[in-house]
Parts: sequence; structure tokens; C-alpha cells
Amino acid sequence: MNLDWLHEIYQKLPFQLLDYGVIGLNLLIFLYAGFVVRESQKDKVTSSTRNRMLALRATNLALFFIYIITGVIEILFDSKVPHLKEISQTGLTILISYIAFHYLQNWIVIRFGKEKEVNGEKFKGESYASEIVGLIALVLVASIVFLVIINVWELNNWLQATSVIGGILILLFASKDYFLGDMISGLIMHYNHSVEAGSVIRVKELDITGVVMQITLSQTTIRDMVQKHEIAIPNSKLRNATVETISNSSKNGFRDFLDFKIGYEHQTETIQSFLTTIWQQSTEIEAAINSEATPKIIVVDNGDHAVTWRLLYYVKNPYRLSDARNTIQTQALEYSQKQAIGLNTPMTHQILGQ
Repeated sequence: MNLDWLHEIYQKLPFQLLDYGVIGLNLLIFLYAGFVVRESQKDKVTSSTRNRMLALRATNLALFFIYIITGVIEILFDSKVPHLKEISQTGLTILISYIAFHYLQNWIVIRFGKEKEVNGEKFKGESYASEIVGLIALVLVASIVFLVIINVWELNNWLQATSVIGGILILLFASKDYFLGDMISGLIMHYNHSVEAGSVIRVKELDITGVVMQITLSQTTIRDMVQKHEIAIPNSKLRNATVETISNSSKNGFRDFLDFKIGYEHQTETIQSFLTTIWQQSTEIEAAINSEATPKIIVVDNGDHAVTWRLLYYVKNPYRLSDARNTIQTQALEYSQKQAIGLNTPMTHQILGQ
């Protein structure tokens, strides 16, 4: 097989040894980025690891694209691409610093983060301390990379002639209202221990009940217990809301309740027996409901159309709060049909036609 044409194309490529080294390193990082993610998450570190790896692969593709365009221009148009050496050195600097910063961030979470347990699984979560240290590390690494790139491209005179640092400071000052409030709110929540990674909370204003996954400088990520998706809430908005920490409960567990509207035609003893039976049947199905803590049954409201009865019960595992509510609701529906006790609001008023 004649491979002279491949040798001819290779001879036309403008790449030097450094360029081929950067291309090879770039290819290895692109192929094994998934392996890097899995290895760095052996300790169940919850952070923005996957997002950083996606950004790294985007950087890989950008470098590949630059080298491909360079080769095409050289082969087809026989034209030299300027500053190829500087491009390779810049790409090498970015790749090495990116990988180093990725592992540095994971070490910071392991060193300064907090160990939490969610659904029986332990993980190392980001704390406010790890976020602060991580931000400092980001500034230091970014500064080093910036200075290296400036020296690679020999832009020292340009840096002196233009107020780059002044422009950055102006940008930070202009955007302080955007992030400063969230940072202060996150610091207050961290100091008060009101919201922590692994806690089960309920925010009535936002209609959210879920597990706190992490608290960053700007926002808090909560995994909704019903829909199982993650919700990002700005720290300032969360601090101004009423937050119930469900996981900080008594020895019997978290006390939850369900309301039922039942008509006036039923006796008090009948309804109390009805709700007690529902609770007993639910404890046999759902282990999260505390069967040793006696439920409480009270009347909340004597309305125009029905009496609102409340069943108060205890849930041992706050992460199964939604499952406990669904079980009781299902048992109430099935048992009400057997006992002919309507859970729908009775119609006690009628509009008479003329």
C-alpha cells in the first residue's frame, strides 16, 4: 500500500515537537476525562466536578479545532499560521492548570467540607469554608495562568499600557449587588447552622420539601423529595424565607400531619376509629412511619360544609416523608370506600332556580 501521500502531508504540517506533545496530551485528556471524574469521586465528593470536566472537554475540542484549521491552512493554501508556538504553549498551560485545579478543588472539599448522610449514603459535601478556600484557590491559579500567558505572548508592555486590572476591578464593583447579597446570606446560614448539606428542609413560600445537597457562595442546591430533581435557590432568597429543618426532630422522629374533610353525618368516635385504622394499616406498609409513637387526632375546623380532621403522626426517616404521606393517603382512600365515609367536601347549599 502506497503511503507516500501521508508522508507528504506530514512533511507539510507546520507542527513542531511541542505541538505534537500538546496534541497528544489533549487527546489523552479528552479520552480519559470520564475516568478522571470517576477516580476523583471515589470519596463521594459532591461538587461541580462534572461541570468542570465538561468545560475541560470543550477546551479540548477548541484546541483540536485550532490545530485542524492550522493544518488545513498550511496544506491547502501553503500559508504559515503565525504564533503557532505561542498557541501551543498557551494550550499546554491551560490544560495542565485545569487538571491541577480540578484535583485541588476536590482536595479542598475533602479537607474543609462536611461529611453528611443522605438516604443512608455518606458523602463529603461542600461547606461554606470549602467554598471560601476554593474561591481563593481559583483566584491564585487564575492569576498564575494569566501571568504565564502574558509572558508567553510577550504582552508585558500591553499590560502596562492598558488598565486591565482597573477594568476588572470596575467590573467586580459593578456586579457587587448581584453576588454580594448571596455571599453574605450564605455566610449567615453557615454561621447559624440553619441550613447545612444533608439536612431535610421544607420551604413553604417556595413549596419545596427536599434534601440540601450543597451550599455555594451564590446559591443552595436542594433535591426535591417528590420529583427527585435538583433546585438551585439564591442564598438571599432562601434566607428571607421560612425554612423548617425537618431532620432536626425529636426522638420519635419528624411530626407530620394530613387533613381530611368529612361530613357532619358521622359520629366523632367513628371518625377517630377510622383515622386510627388508616394509621395502623399504613405502619404495616411503610416502615418510615413510627408505629411506636401514638398518633393524635384533632378537629381543626368546623366548616360550613364539613369538619376538618387532622391526623398527626411521626416519621422516623425524614427522607421518606413523601412516601409516608402517599401511603396514608392511599390507605385513607381505600378504607373510606369500604366504610362508606366520603372524603369529598359535601354540598350543603344549593342555588334554587326561579
